Amino acid sequence: MKFTVFSKTVLLLVCLLVPILLLYTYANQANVDMVVEEKQQSSLNQFNYFSSQVDKNIEQLSLYGLTLLRDPSILHYRYMTDSTSQYEKNSIYLDILDKLSLYQSTSRWKNDITIVLPQAELVLSTKASRTVYNENMLKFPQPGQWQLDRESFTYFFTDNYEWSAKPVATGVRTVMEINFDPMNIVAMLDDFKEAQGGDPFLFVPGNEPLLNRSADPELIQAIMKDMPLNGLGSEGNHKLEVGGKQYLVSYVLSKQLNGIYVNPVVLDDLLTPMDKSRNMFITSILLLLVLSIGAALLLYRKVQVPIQRLMRGLQQVRKGQLSTRIPVDHSRDEFAYLTQSFNHMAEQIQELIEKVYEERIRSREATLKHLQSQINPHFLYNCLFYIKNMTQLGNREAVIAMSLSLGDYYRYITRDENDMTTVEEEIRLLDNYLSIQQMRTNRLSYEIAVPQELMQQHIPRLLIQPIVENAVIHGIEPMEGSGHIVVTGMAAQEQMDGRQYTRYSLFVDNDGVTLTPEEIAGLEREINEPMGEEIGTGTWNVHQRLVTRYGHSSGLHFAAIPYGGLSVEIRWFEEEYPNDESNGRG
Repeated sequence: MKFTVFSKTVLLLVCLLVPILLLYTYANQANVDMVVEEKQQSSLNQFNYFSSQVDKNIEQLSLYGLTLLRDPSILHYRYMTDSTSQYEKNSIYLDILDKLSLYQSTSRWKNDITIVLPQAELVLSTKASRTVYNENMLKFPQPGQWQLDRESFTYFFTDNYEWSAKPVATGVRTVMEINFDPMNIVAMLDDFKEAQGGDPFLFVPGNEPLLNRSADPELIQAIMKDMPLNGLGSEGNHKLEVGGKQYLVSYVLSKQLNGIYVNPVVLDDLLTPMDKSRNMFITSILLLLVLSIGAALLLYRKVQVPIQRLMRGLQQVRKGQLSTRIPVDHSRDEFAYLTQSFNHMAEQIQELIEKVYEERIRSREATLKHLQSQINPHFLYNCLFYIKNMTQLGNREAVIAMSLSLGDYYRYITRDENDMTTVEEEIRLLDNYLSIQQMRTNRLSYEIAVPQELMQQHIPRLLIQPIVENAVIHGIEPMEGSGHIVVTGMAAQEQMDGRQYTRYSLFVDNDGVTLTPEEIAGLEREINEPMGEEIGTGTWNVHQRLVTRYGHSSGLHFAAIPYGGLSVEIRWFEEEYPNDESNGRG
């Protein structure tokens, strides 16, 4: 089989798809490992926080005992003698009970506090069933450790020393017992399960696990059987499989209860979406490979070969070989039609190119003449209406000034056949026009500051005056108070389409009526559409003349002035080096 471009393309597709498949497999496995690792760390951090919250509540209860053991009222009651009045005894007794109730209520957990004073054979307790002294109350486990029995967790404190000037060896004088209900921990296990998931429980050696209310007993038994809960470190993770499911078991040792918190989390729910995504990706890659080969073969035979013929023909026509023709394939598809159309197009181009070129030049010249002639009546009407108004007002000087200006204007536009002038002559006409407007009203002031380098640039006649006239009529006159017009200019170098151009700009700014962004966008749109009643003739003609003569990057551009008013930019481009007239700029 010949090693063609088609076979190379197929080989390239295979070489692209196979590394993608391998990289995705590696990345997917790395993502799985990373997700599992992050889940392990996240689960362990969450469980650490849960353990610290539980231990914090338990430690608070332990501190209650230490604080009460040193309470002055208890010490005072312990060392009372027979000479102490009954009133004082009762007062201190009630004070101790109030403190026990206060400490009991300050904890968020349900708890009970009991104080046994063996010498006085007295019991003070928040639990009603433990108010009678009994010798069995002195039989308690090792003090300083929480013990779990069937009903509660219990913590004992003892005081086997005496607060006196001369301490002597003595027996136990005070026994402090603190209890809390295991359901307090069960409630926290339920809250953790609802918020973070899993199936948490507490295991205290020698006792049954303390489970949440919705625990799975079979899962708990499997964990107790599989994991050596008696020999674990302070915290960690363990993986095991129960009932065909993978579990991540996080554990944290309790610093207060001498137990271990355990929370199993299902890993399959976490990894199943990733496995589905991987399988779908592999299937899509294989299907894409098969479809790519079939599509490449079809495109090569039906599209690539005819396109190559057309490209060769177009390249020859571009080089000026207008006699180029492409052999016509007799198949009845789109490319046969395109080939016939190409041959017909090349024949027409060969016959008509010079006639079309000459007609285009004549059309451009006629368009420029027509657009320029439309401005003259527009300006004449404004001047005649102004003379009429000033005559009615009896302003003789303004009438004379306007009449002279109007004569100078028509002398300026009719003195020769050349439709081009310099910026300097346009500025001179503009200065005359603004002077007349300044005479007509006391509300107008102006400033012209065009750089000297722009003065000798050639531009179409009557390019600036219509814009200034619109600034006066539509910007200054509708406002109350005075207005100011500033005319400035600039030149800058710019590069477009790999060519160096000089950008010339004349700015006409007025502080009159401020247009909204929507109104400015409307002006930009209207001057690029066929002229209608909504846009002034002068503004539309100036823009169209700039676009026709200098190209579509030239024209009028509007912008709002921050302190109020409107800025109009008259922009045109000229290439620094000569180019042929086929670029549409002349």
